[in-house]
Amino acid sequence: MHPEKHDNCCNKRISGSILLELNIIFLIMVMVSGVYCNMSQTVLKNYRKILADIEIAQAARYTESILRRELSYNLTQVKLSKDLNNRDQIVCQKTVNNTQSNWYLSGGVLYRKTMRGAATGTNPFSDPDVQITGFRTIPLGKEKLGIVINLREPETGLERQAAFSVFLSNGLIVQ
Repeated sequence: MHPEKHDNCCNKRISGSILLELNIIFLIMVMVSGVYCNMSQTVLKNYRKILADIEIAQAARYTESILRRELSYNLTQVKLSKDLNNRDQIVCQKTVNNTQSNWYLSGGVLYRKTMRGAATGTNPFSDPDVQITGFRTIPLGKEKLGIVINLREPETGLERQAAFSVFLSNGLIVQ
């Protein structure tokens, strides 16, 4: 065998293996990009649901902080009662003389109605973008109140429940 013929044979084999390596690399790139596209579609499909979950968590934290602040420090007396639709409400006597506040759920929004003498005012105290579908109160002792709220994001229909307890620093639960 001549050395020249042997070199040509090896060169053909080397160039053929380079072509094979390029095909394998191209195949791997196609597979990786397919997996990436599939994962991207999954994330994009769930993106609105993830945002809704964050929005519900923020609304729950906001409502909890308002109720915790109001019930923990500003009340002398808390009465748990039901409204005409058999929904829970909280009737509070505030530390400020002759001031009463009622916390109740109406139309997916938590309201506080404040009455001082003849003057009355009603204010919403929940995120308007998230509906509160349930508001339940549970007495946990003379100075401790449990509150369970159900929240729903209207666009996605995602629902979550938030439960927390409030210690009444200046007041008591009366029946």
